[in-house]
Amino acid sequence: MILDNVLKEINYKKICGNTEMDIKSLSINSKNELKDSLFIAIDGFKQDGHDYVKEAASNGAIASIVQKKVSAPLPMTMIMVDSTREVLPILCRNFYKEPAGSFKLIGITGTNGKTTTCYLINSILNKTGMKTSLITTVESFLNGKRVSFKRTTPESTDLNDFFDKSRKEKIDVACMEISSHSIDLHRIDYLDYDYFVFTNLSQDHLDYHKDMAAYFNVKKKLFLKEYRKIYGGKKAIINVDDSYGEEIFESTDLERVSYSLISDRGNNIWASNIKNSVSGIEMNINTSDGKILDISSPLCGYFNVYNILAAVGVCIDMGIDNRSIQEGVRSLSGVRGRFEKLDFGNRFTVIVDYAHTPDGMEKVLTTTKQILKPGGKIITVFGCGGDRDTKKRKIMGSISGKYADFTILTSDNPRTEEPDSIIRMIEKGLIESDSKEYIKEADRKKAIFMALEMASKNDVIVIAGKGHEEYQEFKDCRIPFSDRCIAEEWLIKKNEREHKSK
Repeated sequence: MILDNVLKEINYKKICGNTEMDIKSLSINSKNELKDSLFIAIDGFKQDGHDYVKEAASNGAIASIVQKKVSAPLPMTMIMVDSTREVLPILCRNFYKEPAGSFKLIGITGTNGKTTTCYLINSILNKTGMKTSLITTVESFLNGKRVSFKRTTPESTDLNDFFDKSRKEKIDVACMEISSHSIDLHRIDYLDYDYFVFTNLSQDHLDYHKDMAAYFNVKKKLFLKEYRKIYGGKKAIINVDDSYGEEIFESTDLERVSYSLISDRGNNIWASNIKNSVSGIEMNINTSDGKILDISSPLCGYFNVYNILAAVGVCIDMGIDNRSIQEGVRSLSGVRGRFEKLDFGNRFTVIVDYAHTPDGMEKVLTTTKQILKPGGKIITVFGCGGDRDTKKRKIMGSISGKYADFTILTSDNPRTEEPDSIIRMIEKGLIESDSKEYIKEADRKKAIFMALEMASKNDVIVIAGKGHEEYQEFKDCRIPFSDRCIAEEWLIKKNEREHKSK
């Protein structure tokens, strides 16, 4: 595409160089193969793209968008703007010619439940025969083919390229998680969503947003009329049992569908006759026009009741038939790292969960309480991530002290912080909850092994915080690490020992 056309509707300060050249690609990574590309210099958290303009030119970039004065070799064209982050999605929209406009696009936002809700919607749509794409924290798929991204919500360049390929594959619907960071950093601007889903809001990312009001106001933007040109949007599916959801429901200009566990306050859909056990959920979903849908799911926990309601709310509004909805919910046996039950035979139950917020931890442990067999104990193994919200650490410690019979404090992704320092902050919450039933073991593998060694029949071990992640991040390295694989390694060794002793 000719550079002049890529720059359409961009408010630039100054252009130095030729704008009639043919641009073959857009990139924010100077290390890529950039022949005939436009390089956009983003001032990031760790690195500043302006420091790499010369490298981009040496790798083939023929033009660059900057917000600071930099020197670059001729004949590279330089375009100066106020904010490269804000113009990046406009450049992408122009270059890829609004790729998401040819299919329905669903965005799921909130603190917890985004991933499972995406999977549920995708499962239901697949039962109808629709072709879909999916972007989640756990994994992403383009018409059934796995795709890898580095972030929960990818950058504008990656998203637009993904949706351009989805368009070429002639998909019908794409469903994706929307993080607060991606909204604030303009990654999802100008994608033109059809549906927005709000799951809930609780404490998270306060290292970035500073307080809950700021965190909420970023999420809320998706639902406000003043931002409609940026985000698009036609309908909103909202959890009105959440106080923040109630506020969004009252303030949005979008057509609204409310979901709830409460039947007597005019909600559009609500759940009733809920039966929750370790084997799954049985319930009815009721609609305001008098329909009742029998739902059976192998997922368990009241938090999954809400996730199912959100997914069904979207699909009912899309006109999906009841049978596809029922089969789609029933066929999703679980999501990796989301209340994932590992097969330990009749020894005890092991659950791996991504719970890394106070609300997430409380929901996982209260659900575990509900499915606990008589005489069983709850043993938790968890830590908190380094370089992230420090305020939640003590709170999560107190929650484990309240609900678990025994807690093993360990490291999560300590990053640049010392693991023992993080553990001491969590420990304060356990002490204040009057829990004396805990130990500290910074080595996460040893901590998991300890929990498995001490467990008895009917006990439930909850390994929380990392879920689907397959790495552990330290100050100077990232190592392969999977909670699931560590637990399974223990089981293999245990079986070998028992076999030898016979």
